[in-house]
Amino acid sequence: MTPSTLLADPEAIRPLYLRTSPSVITLVVCTTARRAPCPRCRRASLSVHSRYARTVADLPWHGVAVKLELHTRRFRCRNDLCPRSIFCERLPRVVAHYARKTVRLNAALELIGFAVGGEAGARLARELGLAVSPDTLLRRLRQASQDNSSTPRVIGVDDFAFRRGRRYGTILIDLERRRPIDLLPDREAETLSAWLKAHPGVEVVSRDRSPAYASGINEGAPRSVQVADRWHLLKNVREALEQLLSKQYRLLRSRTMAAPLLTKPAGENDCYEGCRLRLHPHLEHAKRRDRTSKVVPRARLPSARQASWMLLQPEKLKDGEQKIIGHLCRLSPEVSTARELAMGFTGIVRERKVDGLREWLISALRSGLPEFVSFANGITEDLQAVKAALQYEWSNGQTEGQVNRLKMIKRMMYGRGKLDLLRARVLYAAWKS
Repeated sequence: MTPSTLLADPEAIRPLYLRTSPSVITLVVCTTARRAPCPRCRRASLSVHSRYARTVADLPWHGVAVKLELHTRRFRCRNDLCPRSIFCERLPRVVAHYARKTVRLNAALELIGFAVGGEAGARLARELGLAVSPDTLLRRLRQASQDNSSTPRVIGVDDFAFRRGRRYGTILIDLERRRPIDLLPDREAETLSAWLKAHPGVEVVSRDRSPAYASGINEGAPRSVQVADRWHLLKNVREALEQLLSKQYRLLRSRTMAAPLLTKPAGENDCYEGCRLRLHPHLEHAKRRDRTSKVVPRARLPSARQASWMLLQPEKLKDGEQKIIGHLCRLSPEVSTARELAMGFTGIVRERKVDGLREWLISALRSGLPEFVSFANGITEDLQAVKAALQYEWSNGQTEGQVNRLKMIKRMMYGRGKLDLLRARVLYAAWKS
C-alpha cells in the first residue's frame, strides 16, 4: 500500500470543496465517468436514475481524520434480459461496495494488523490518527485472501510448539522460493498425509528424524524423495555419545567411591569417636596451617555434555582439555571406541561420503556399545532418507529459521494466536512477495 496521490483514484473522482473542523476534514467529491457498467450483466449504461451521497473514512492528513463525501449515481440497466433494473455506480479503486472505509485505508489497517497484531496494532493506529479497535484489525487478518494454490516441488517439514511440552503444530516451507506455505494443527502422520494428498506434485521433502513425518510422507506422497536433515543427524550422533559418557561417568564414580572401602582397616569404626576427640587440637592446628599455604586446584572432569563436544572437536581444545580427554579415553576403552565411531559418522555427513556409510554401520553394530547400536539401527530403518541427505543439497536450515520467525510472531500476539490468525500472519510476507 503506497498512496501517491491526494485522492484515492483521480481518474474516477474529482474534488468539489472542503469542509473543515478541528478534528476532521471532509472532502466532498463527485464521480467523473459518464457511464457505468451493470455489476450483473456488465453492460454499460448512460441512463441516470438518481443521485445519492455516502460518507467513508480515508487516510488521515498529518494525523487529522479525513472523510470522503462521495456524490454518486444510480443507473438504469438497459439490458432487457438482466434481472437487475437499477444499480449503483461502483468505484473499485476508491471504496468497496457497502464499505465504510476506502480501499487504501483498509490496506493500511491490514498492513498494521499483519505487522504488529491486534492490541499493539490498535495502539499504533491511534497514534497515527486511525481510529480502529483490536477486533477490527483481527477481522482484517482473517478476511485477507492469501492464494497458495500452486503446489511447491521441494518442501521442508518441521514442528513448532503452540504450548511447549503439550501441543504442537507443523510448518511447511517452500524451499525453492524460501517462504512458508501452510501451518497444520498438529504433527500427526495422518494430517501431513492428508495435506500431501490434497497438494499432489511434491517431489522432495526435507524433514527431521521424526517417524511420524516419515510415515505421513510415505502415505501421502510415496513417490517423493525424503531427505533427512544433516544437522539432526549430527545432533543425534552427539546425543548417543553423551548418553554413553553419562553411563561411563557413573561407573567411574562408583569405582572411585568403592576403592577406599577395600583398604579400610578392620575395626576402624570401633575407635572412630575416641581418636577424633584426642586428635582434635592437632587437627585444628593443621587446618590453620593449611589455610596459609598455597592451594593447588584439582582438575575435574567436564560434564557428559561438555565432554561430548570436546571429543568431537579435538582441534579446538586447549592443552589442558586435551590432557583431560586423553585421560578419559585411557580410563574407559568404551569412550575411545565411541569417539572414533562418532567422529567417523561426523566426517561421513560433512564430506557427503555415501560409500562409507555401509562400512560405518557394520562397525557400529559390531562395537557392542548399546547407544551406538541403537543409533545404527535407527539409521538403517531410515537409510534411504539418510543417503538422500548425503546426495542432495536440501536441508531443514530454512525451515528452522522460519520456526524462529514463527515463535517471534506468536509471542507478539499476546495469547491471540489461534491457528487461523497465526497462519495468516506467518504466511503474510510470503503472500505479499
